[in-house]
Amino acid sequence: MTKRKVFQLNTELYKVTGIQRVLLDIQEALRDDFEAKIVGNIPYGKVNGSLGISGDDYLRFRNPFMFRNSIVIIHERRLLPLMWLLGHIPGFNVKCVYVHHNELYGNKRLSLFPENIVAISDAGIRNLTDYFGVSPANITKIHNCVRETFPDVSRTKKFDPNNITILYPARINSVKRQIEIVNHLKGKLDPRVRILFAGTGPQYEELEKLCRDCDQFKALGFRDDIPSLMGQCDFMMLFSKHEGLPISLIEASQIGLPAICNNVGGNTEIVKDNVNGIVADDWDNLIAALNHLSDTKQSDMDMMARQGKKIYENNFNFGIFKRKYCDLINRLK
Repeated sequence: MTKRKVFQLNTELYKVTGIQRVLLDIQEALRDDFEAKIVGNIPYGKVNGSLGISGDDYLRFRNPFMFRNSIVIIHERRLLPLMWLLGHIPGFNVKCVYVHHNELYGNKRLSLFPENIVAISDAGIRNLTDYFGVSPANITKIHNCVRETFPDVSRTKKFDPNNITILYPARINSVKRQIEIVNHLKGKLDPRVRILFAGTGPQYEELEKLCRDCDQFKALGFRDDIPSLMGQCDFMMLFSKHEGLPISLIEASQIGLPAICNNVGGNTEIVKDNVNGIVADDWDNLIAALNHLSDTKQSDMDMMARQGKKIYENNFNFGIFKRKYCDLINRLK
């Protein structure tokens, strides 16, 4: 029996973000049951090597006729008009699935949503229905995931209230607010607390310069050993302007690393305040939370680790993710 063709089209395979990581997880979920390929608009040699996309999995976009008689999954709103046009060509037989990664605003008229949309969080569903007027019947909620590792990655670090390390793994830009964080926290942060920024991006040089004269902040640059870094830290932190459903928070939950975040996007679907982490709503609350971390006991850390792992297992593991994507694609046959 011929397998149904499923393509994932993405024009930003030269970089590594949460979107590309979800794309790779979808590819892994679909590869056994479908003829699944990743399609980019750049030569294979320019695809970011850190993504680990094999030559067998990759196709370069040449013309839209390659999508005839297939299902195309897209991750970028700007591709919606193209897919709308292809879907209205008689006999072309293409079905589109759009993955809505973030809350978006503006360009309503150009947002020609298909009948099949994946929302990764409740906040994404509200954005689609309340702002864009999408029918809830067209939306399937599928959480992002983190694939299980073998052997299991578990944290063994003991908590020292006099030496607290927080990992902030994210692209260095205005949305993730690393520059704002340093400027807001300098001179106000308990000297026992240290924040490590892992990642690169357009604001990296400015961040690295800001961190030079303060031992409490350090810019590490790009790191491909985030799970290992998490194992050496006490907390993971994310305090963005807006979010989708952050992979880094799911990773923290998977290994039992308590997280500190704000209530944007799907953050609080992963991090429950005083259960597996701390949710701070504004700068004052964030500063207060950070400066009270030294009051935390080892028993508190152990409890948050256990709860985080439960939240991961019940909501964000790869098995759940794979089943839901396969079910969705099978419904489109």
